[in-house]
Amino acid sequence: MSFKQQITYNIESNRFTYLKREENKVLHKVDINELNERLNKTKRSNFYTTTLFVVICLSCLAVLSFISLKF
Repeated sequence: MSFKQQITYNIESNRFTYLKREENKVLHKVDINELNERLNKTKRSNFYTTTLFVVICLSCLAVLSFISLKF
């Protein structure tokens, strides 16, 4: 007669201890340097896009204010 393995829950790790990855599966790890590089590019792109949007809006507001001063 075989007994089932006891299931224990570890609160600190939030994992069931009986669940384990098989040895033959490939782990998909992210290189932290590559991730930081991609995040920095995204931040830089978002900053330039936001700056361009603000400049266009302010220039439109300036043109509209000059037009309203003429009339």
